[in-house]
Amino acid sequence: MDNASSARLTRADAHDWKSDFFLWIPLLLASWRLAWQFQDPFISDWDGFDYTVYAVQNLPSQLGLGRTLFLAYNHLLWEIAHRVFHVPLEQAYLVFRFGVIAQSGPATVGVYALCKELTASRLAALCGAAIIAFSPFFITYSGRVMSEIPAFLLLAWALWWMFRSLRVGKTTSFLLAAALVGVSANLREFAIFYLWVIPFAARSFGRSWRIGFLAAGLAGLGAISGMALWALFQPDYYLRELFKWWKLSARERQIHRVTADNFRFLRTFSYQCSCVATLVAPFALAWLWRKRDLRALWFVGLAGLFADLALLLNHDLPVNPRYLLTGLLGLAAVSGWGMAELIKWRIDVAGGVLIILAFLSVGIYIRLGKENYDSAWNARASRAFLSRIEYLPSDSVFIAGTRTPLINFYVGLGARPHWDAIQPGAGWPDQDLDKVIDGHIAAGRPVYVDFNRDLWLIGERRARREEIGLEMIRRKYQLELLHDEFYQIVQRRRPSR
Repeated sequence: MDNASSARLTRADAHDWKSDFFLWIPLLLASWRLAWQFQDPFISDWDGFDYTVYAVQNLPSQLGLGRTLFLAYNHLLWEIAHRVFHVPLEQAYLVFRFGVIAQSGPATVGVYALCKELTASRLAALCGAAIIAFSPFFITYSGRVMSEIPAFLLLAWALWWMFRSLRVGKTTSFLLAAALVGVSANLREFAIFYLWVIPFAARSFGRSWRIGFLAAGLAGLGAISGMALWALFQPDYYLRELFKWWKLSARERQIHRVTADNFRFLRTFSYQCSCVATLVAPFALAWLWRKRDLRALWFVGLAGLFADLALLLNHDLPVNPRYLLTGLLGLAAVSGWGMAELIKWRIDVAGGVLIILAFLSVGIYIRLGKENYDSAWNARASRAFLSRIEYLPSDSVFIAGTRTPLINFYVGLGARPHWDAIQPGAGWPDQDLDKVIDGHIAAGRPVYVDFNRDLWLIGERRARREEIGLEMIRRKYQLELLHDEFYQIVQRRRPSR
């Protein structure tokens, strides 16, 4: 073998991740262990209840791009668990949660492979994957019935395949991988924020703009393929629910305006998601600007930054810190490279930086422990709430704030198909609340309300539009206490003379 061929082989081997098993296997095992340790005792997220019902009933979600792939594989898991292992309906969420836990480890390895492909550095890949694996938000959602971890898994591996195909000059593989990047948006919409990278990445590897934009177009088609399938095969249900969701979202945006507070939320939540990426990524991106041979890595990091900055325009940011996971993949990749370069440049300086970052991370993990304790407590409280209301009449109507998903959960699974709830948030009837209550009572349906203040506070929002309605109920209706702050609405009070 001549020297030129040997050099090419050496450069090619530098990108290989499989031989680094002694580095990524510990990360794989750590991710699984953390996911198991901090798994959700029940269901803590509103969307988790909805996903469980949608997957069991094989119905589309109106959220985002439809979550088609996420619901499809979970429905398959449910059918196997239910038909073969006779898992009961009430435990369907366990099937989906264990599926997410299983994916957490391979997702971390996918990030390692991607970082190794982009940097050809074991140390950079290890640092980048570790930033993901030990992110408090990543750990938390590794044990929940949510779509974040599956999205990390598919997006990381699809991007790895795409960049590898570009490096080795396989056009067909590049186009297929780009399409798969888009398809990953049907798990969760992370990929949407990275699609613009595709033509620039292709160009940085010497491919034509035409090939790059063709790949981006295929990725775009892959991203909307789920919506197209739902619209094609379940048009009556999906399109109706989609339009309803759009209207409710528009109403929410009017009620909860985007304010300058989003800058504070972005800073706080980004730091909680990964203090290492938050502090290191800006310097790494500036450093990378001069590295022409690492232009693809710079694009990926920039996409992660733009993904987070886009959240400044999101009215839901105050109640959804997990949105910061959207940009973490790109920011972790550049931060891992930055940490590796710092270690190679000055080990003494890097040692001090690592100690400081470790010290700062401890506070975040303490907060993570508290939040996981609170989530576990809330999840157990949710199950206790269900045990207290399951004896109530089959046509009951509930006004229960953040316990509403529990009601919908029982309805959707068919355990209590005729229960109903007056939805908080965008579905709250505001000045028509008394008319809605009167209509249910006139129809002979018992109506229950829970005044527990904690059930009406959502995230960082302190303005509660539902408070006016709750005060109206206290003032206008005769109430019968059942337990704690849970009442049955008996009838309207007679007006005083």
